[in-house]
Amino acid sequence: MAINTSTITQLISDFRALSQKDSISPESLGVLLQKLADLINSAASDADYKAIYDAFQKLVANIAAVPTALYKLEQGSADRNDILMNVTTSHLINGVTMVLKDSLFIRQATTERAGAMRAQQVSDLNNTRTGLAALQKSHTELASKVSSLETTVSENGELLARVADESNYCSEGIADLAENLQVTNDDLAATQKSVEENARGITSIKAKTDCPRIAVEVVDGKLRVYNASYYTKNGYYPFVFRFTSKRNRCTLENYPDRKRGAKNKGWHVIGGLPNDVKIDSNGCVMFRTSPLEDWHHLGNDLISHSYEAKYVVGAKGSDEKMYIPWGKKKVRVSSNHGTYLMRRFRFAIGFAKSFNNVFATITPAHLVSNLAEFSVIFDPCTKEFHLGK
Repeated sequence: MAINTSTITQLISDFRALSQKDSISPESLGVLLQKLADLINSAASDADYKAIYDAFQKLVANIAAVPTALYKLEQGSADRNDILMNVTTSHLINGVTMVLKDSLFIRQATTERAGAMRAQQVSDLNNTRTGLAALQKSHTELASKVSSLETTVSENGELLARVADESNYCSEGIADLAENLQVTNDDLAATQKSVEENARGITSIKAKTDCPRIAVEVVDGKLRVYNASYYTKNGYYPFVFRFTSKRNRCTLENYPDRKRGAKNKGWHVIGGLPNDVKIDSNGCVMFRTSPLEDWHHLGNDLISHSYEAKYVVGAKGSDEKMYIPWGKKKVRVSSNHGTYLMRRFRFAIGFAKSFNNVFATITPAHLVSNLAEFSVIFDPCTKEFHLGK
């Protein structure tokens, strides 16, 4: 009597279904083999045994085609760039388990790619979000106060109109009150402008959270910029600003009236060309040795650079007649009696993309980094310029 092989065929089909679902394990294989052993034990004849044996050999051959199965994945060691994984496999025939340490790696997340994040990175991200939320809350409160101030100004205007109707004899006092009200309106306009600048600042902060802040320090007479390598590697250039008051004169041919521009006090870039300032391999700043009035010209001559502070100040004259062109004024380094004085000049450095535009110039709004401020100091004893904070 031939054995009914449909049971064996069904067992093999079930085992293949487990294989397709990546669920092979020594336990599932043992269950299958035990069922086959029970079926062989109940065989009625050698013919039945032979049919079972042939089916069993076919099953073993199928398993031998892919003898190794994935058993377990767990985290292994880690370094500055990768998160490593330990892979554990099991041999389906002999049951041997093998552990391959650090054989699988996951790259860490950076600003250029996705990946695994360290606990410190997650903590920094959460702190940044918390800080932005607090800043947005402060902005909302400031907007509410501005709205309240607008209401107060409106009420003051109504009261002023009543006083004018009832007190014509007090015209001089009313004029003074109107002037004070105008001052209040000017303050309101300044406050509204500040709110708008804060809103733009929040947007700028969101766009630049991945950029590290820069800081400066004077080391051995050189100006060192920390985190400068991040910006130079990403195609940004350093630009030097000075805090001055200036008024540009329009000299373009399409503006025949050539009127003087409005007075502008703040940070103004020197030159504005990407080769005016250089950063060496140690993060130290080198200034262009050409006169400051040539910093916005490329020229055909070879441009040289130096660490000395005198090149960024642009002093004119010599001895007691030496002076520094500073915006709309000239700052002398000596008094009328010929005594040398200590002078301190405010400068700052930041990073931006190359900006070639004859109708405009670089402003702090174009920077991708913060402005790191430093000073150039004239020493009356040595009569030299030095870098400082």
